[in-house]
Amino acid sequence: MKKTTIILSLSTLAVLAACGNESVNNENTAEADNAAEESGENTPDAENEADEPAAENTEETNMETEETENNSEAEGNEEEAAEEIAEDGWETEVGETIENEGGTFTLHARQDEIDTVETGPVVMEITQVNAASGELAPDLAEMMETEELDYIQMDVEVENTADEDITFYASQATISTSTGEQLEQDLWLSDHIDGELMAGTSHSGSFFFVLENSQAEEVESLRAVWSAPHDEDWEDLGEEVDIEIEF
Repeated sequence: MKKTTIILSLSTLAVLAACGNESVNNENTAEADNAAEESGENTPDAENEADEPAAENTEETNMETEETENNSEAEGNEEEAAEEIAEDGWETEVGETIENEGGTFTLHARQDEIDTVETGPVVMEITQVNAASGELAPDLAEMMETEELDYIQMDVEVENTADEDITFYASQATISTSTGEQLEQDLWLSDHIDGELMAGTSHSGSFFFVLENSQAEEVESLRAVWSAPHDEDWEDLGEEVDIEIEF
């Protein structure tokens, strides 16, 4: 703001100087003409030279003002986006379509209010389950051998609260959908959580289940099952996890 004020002041001074020169020239027209003829100077050129600093400073002021307005607008947009994300914790709302390097994707359903799962020393948070579809970008389409994809996404956080290492395969859930499909995670798309959980460690990942015979928008609920955790002697340390999730 201080810099902008200084530039505005310089522009004002330049304008005032130009007006003052014009007044003097009006009072001494004949004398100025004679002086110009004797020195070989051209009065219009002198006026142009006086106008140039004012024009340059005015242009600089406009650029400075425009930059300030753009910065303010950008900051406002960032704050608005942050507020929207803060409202429900998710950047993408159900029903929205987004585009990224993988293609164009539509979110059909989300469930993020799922009870904490506890079995033996294992504490598991399923932070969200989504039903989505997408039109894949060429590279991903080639890898998946399809141009369109309907899938279930499950985001999981798991912790071993025991003082000893255990085995729990958080990334090996089996799901069944309300549309009648039984699915395992897609290894190409999904993260991997090692089944050997060291004492006191936490892990997280996103797992994708590709629908083969139905569409994501048709899925109303699903069942997810995990085997019980066990110790190094293959003794179960808890119960099998078997939960229902409704959208």
